[in-house]
Amino acid sequence: MPPKKPLRKSREPKLHKLADKLTEILLYFMIIFSPWAFGTTEPWSIWTMNITAYALGMLLMTKWITRFATNYNQKPKLEINELSPKQNLLRLIQKNCTIFLAGSMFLLLAYILTSAINARASFNFDTNEYTYFEGVNKNLPHSYNAGGTWFLFWQYLGLIILFWSTRDWFAGAKPTKYSISLNPRFKRLLFVLCFSGGALALECILQRIYFGEFSGKLLFLIEPSINKANLNQFGPFAYRSNAASYLNLIWPLGLGLLIELGRENLDYGKRRIGSGPELLLIPCIFLAASGPIISSARGGALVMIGVLILIAVSMLFVKVRSKFLHFCVSAALLASLVTAYKLGWEKIEPRLINAFSDNMTGRTLIYETTLKMIDDYGKFGSGPGSFEAIIQFELGGILSKWESWVHNDYLEFYLTFGKPGGALMFCILFFLMASATLTLFFKPQKAVTWFGLISLLGVVIHAAGDFPLQTLSILIPVSILSTFITVSQKHGGQHCS
Repeated sequence: MPPKKPLRKSREPKLHKLADKLTEILLYFMIIFSPWAFGTTEPWSIWTMNITAYALGMLLMTKWITRFATNYNQKPKLEINELSPKQNLLRLIQKNCTIFLAGSMFLLLAYILTSAINARASFNFDTNEYTYFEGVNKNLPHSYNAGGTWFLFWQYLGLIILFWSTRDWFAGAKPTKYSISLNPRFKRLLFVLCFSGGALALECILQRIYFGEFSGKLLFLIEPSINKANLNQFGPFAYRSNAASYLNLIWPLGLGLLIELGRENLDYGKRRIGSGPELLLIPCIFLAASGPIISSARGGALVMIGVLILIAVSMLFVKVRSKFLHFCVSAALLASLVTAYKLGWEKIEPRLINAFSDNMTGRTLIYETTLKMIDDYGKFGSGPGSFEAIIQFELGGILSKWESWVHNDYLEFYLTFGKPGGALMFCILFFLMASATLTLFFKPQKAVTWFGLISLLGVVIHAAGDFPLQTLSILIPVSILSTFITVSQKHGGQHCS
């Protein structure tokens, strides 16, 4: 007889349980800290998040080693005959997507690292001077600002670790009677995200009202070095558009969670709506949804309106038996629109009317300059994270002032990452979307998953007119949400990869 395979332990080792709990605590810390730390745009806050992500990586390694040493399996394998042919096909395709996704992320990190090591120059922002290096291989990715490229490498390393650590943490969720169709760990995390986002939206609105049209202070504490006028700030964000993009990520998630928990109570739990904490999400949705218009950010307001229309259409196809739940959703969205109109429409209306007559506040000039620079820097581009350094060469020509961002993430990625780097980023996006689409196609998913996709769509659209995909406080929830829509989903106590 062939030797038997060693049995996989079902009892969780204490070290594994401790690492899992610490992972949860650090994830909550990142979700809460990143927007409140003035949008995590300063080096001290960015490095705080980087180091936290590296700690998550150490915890993930600890869990992997513990599983290997103890034969513990946090996710028991389903027998083949338990799955339908369609589910088996889904498992196979998603497994391949996961492999290609991991490979694309690794190659992107290697690309950035090569650009930093093989840098052609380094830029000093204090003296506005370049230091050029010798022995550069022009046939490999390179950068015209070594410091900026290294800084971006450490950020991307942290985000990739965050993605896989969160994925592993979600996969270890145990079924509970209170989370029948929704991953209980994701539900807890989403509550933290929505409550923090609702509190942040309230602070943003109060700060805007308090300072009026005068100079403002972020969180009522600090006057920023740029965008000193209150109308250009919003809450802890020195740039109002980043705040609007963050809030547009939050409120559709809260709406999806509210609908999903209401459906759980009625369809599975046989309890009435409101027996859990789901109704506490309503003020969070109302505050976060009204924030983008009140912020006076044109892009954020337009994305909010577009997402609202898409959600209104989606509600026609979402099966919700409760009239009370329909009323709650409608009331929250209507209240947000009324509040946004009362507190923000007067300021944003002239900006929307003059959006094209003022050349989008000079952004068309930045776009023209960037397109010219794309041709100048060749297939490898100027190097990840180098835009702020290289834009100085265009001063006095088309541009009259130094810019830090292109205000179009896709143009900036194309310029700085070049064609190979841009292709790797496209591959990551493709495999993420392929995995999410397969999940929706093969097994109709929950409302929170669909509304999560809408949240991500809002960020993707906004990135065409600003830089949310280069703001760490936005990238952190984007990474976590991307993990959930591609990780194994739990249905009725079973998992489907």
